Amino acid sequence: MEHSWQSDHLPKLEVSNLETGDVAVCGSFAEAGPILSELDRDRVAFVAPLGSRSDLEWLLRGLQLHPNIRQLVICGDDQRLTGEALLALWQAGLDESGRLSDSRGSLSPELDAASVDALRDDVRISDWRSQPLAEVASNLRQLPALSRNRELQTLPNPEIPERKIFHSRKSTFPIFASGVGDGWLQLLNLALRIGAEKQTANGERMAEALNAVVTIEPPTLEDGGKQLEAEFPDFLDFNQDEFDRRYFPCYDERLRDWNGIDQLEAVCDRLNKSLDTRSGSMVFLEPDDMARSKVGSGLISATFNAVDQQLCASFVLRSEDLYTDWPLEATALIRLQREVAKRTGLEAGAATFVIHSAHLYERDWARALRVLKEHFKRPLPLQVDPSGIFLFGNDGGKATAMLLDHSASTIFWEEGFSDPEDLSWYIVDVMPWLLPQHIRYVGQECAALMRAIRESECYVQG
Repeated sequence: MEHSWQSDHLPKLEVSNLETGDVAVCGSFAEAGPILSELDRDRVAFVAPLGSRSDLEWLLRGLQLHPNIRQLVICGDDQRLTGEALLALWQAGLDESGRLSDSRGSLSPELDAASVDALRDDVRISDWRSQPLAEVASNLRQLPALSRNRELQTLPNPEIPERKIFHSRKSTFPIFASGVGDGWLQLLNLALRIGAEKQTANGERMAEALNAVVTIEPPTLEDGGKQLEAEFPDFLDFNQDEFDRRYFPCYDERLRDWNGIDQLEAVCDRLNKSLDTRSGSMVFLEPDDMARSKVGSGLISATFNAVDQQLCASFVLRSEDLYTDWPLEATALIRLQREVAKRTGLEAGAATFVIHSAHLYERDWARALRVLKEHFKRPLPLQVDPSGIFLFGNDGGKATAMLLDHSASTIFWEEGFSDPEDLSWYIVDVMPWLLPQHIRYVGQECAALMRAIRESECYVQG
């Protein structure tokens, strides 16, 4: 299947005058039709969506294919900060490594610095995101007509990589992460490697993992007070300034005003009053919510529980576009958890995200693979399992193990097996709460025990 601007993006546009129109309008909006009806159809070549990084790249391709376009107007509310990335691209271009400035991610390889700089030189950009539509229409009529002085350029069609899909159980995938960025990388890897392939109504493929469960532990401090992971790692397509200034205020407003109810105030009040259970929930799903297309529309509920003076959070999401939406929404919900913890006098604890449909559209497969190749470095720094520590031994050909607390003063469990494999399976079966790293360690040591017993060698725990 060939992927080109005409085949993939043209159907999404509201086309007016592709031949001679000198203005392209783009932005984050549900439908372009009502916008185009208010604009000068002779001057406007097309109105394009700008809801994802994929949309941004297709827009650049469209500008290169239509050299008559000399003015580019951004309007709408910029829900996913794609307008911010486009403006940053026009202001600074790509850096030496081919990335957008100030940690806004990268473009596909075929959109190199030379092709981007040619557009920056020849197309004038106007940021009208804060303006109402009537004002946009009026200002558009005042834009000067610039002479045409550039040539049509075509780029190689983007390649959609084929996925080698590993067999899996098709549902329920637990992930433990040190932060939103780490959780995002693991989710991308999950969808790419085991996601069942589905096709949308418009024929686009996606990889889907059902019931992904991501648990993010609160940040711990290293030497000098440095956090294990920054809240805004530089491989995300947005930075803290953009998130604080544009995304979170809109998201926060939605949380605080759900059909006239300030759910944030209500849940904090419940947590402070219900001293026996100290729990509270915010519910966001309505009968007509399935048809909505707005920021955070995938969120079903947020539940908070106080456990050992920590506020644990559980967020249930119906459906999430992993590449475009999840990093933004997860960061906003972690911010919400911290606000609730602050108001209730608690420390922020673990946050768990239950995602019914965690999916990755084929248009993002290549960029997801690039992000993983560069930043998904395993294993992570060792996480101490709160369950305790294991001690293994070879007792006359019998594989033994005990689980102790971290001070080694209390034995929680002790057992011996004639077959180290049985020992490994027993631990995995009866202790599902262990961290994945700990499970991996158990398997490693049981394998070493097996070799030592079979070959009559001395076993030393690693």
